[in-house]
Parts: sequence; C-alpha cells; structure tokens
Amino acid sequence: MDVRALAIHRRVGRMNYSRRCAEASAVQAHLRQGIRLAPGMEIGYVVKDAKRWVVEPQRTAANLDAVYHRKLLEKAWEDVEFAFK
Repeated sequence: MDVRALAIHRRVGRMNYSRRCAEASAVQAHLRQGIRLAPGMEIGYVVKDAKRWVVEPQRTAANLDAVYHRKLLEKAWEDVEFAFK
C-alpha cells in the first residue's frame, strides 16, 4: 500500500508553534526539504513516529506509524458510522 494515500491534510495556521505537535513537525519537515510555506497553504504529511512527532511530507513519505494512523481512521469512522446503520 502506498502510505501517501493516508496523508493528513492541514491548512498551515502559523509558521512557529510553542508546543510539539504533528503540525509543527510537518511545517519543519517541509521547510527542510526546501518547500516554502506561508500561513493559509495546505500541506499533506504522514506521521512516521507519533511518540517523537516525526513526520514526512506526503510527496516523499515511505513509512508510517501504523498505530497512530489506525487510531485516526477509527476515530473518523466513529464520527460517520451512524450514517451507515
């Protein structure tokens, strides 16, 4: 399976974050690859290690934290499953 299909998409709200989180790591990962960002832009990323908030930009993602992404999918399903009952 191509892990890029499980990328998380977020709109960049700011360039500097006061706490560690996936979005902060995603902004830094994009900047390290020379991808210029500005608030309001949409980015895609894959979480490789949720405990350390290691992420990769969607376009270069090769691995993912399966447990983290499974939890996101489970939560998303819980939000919509009523429509299928």
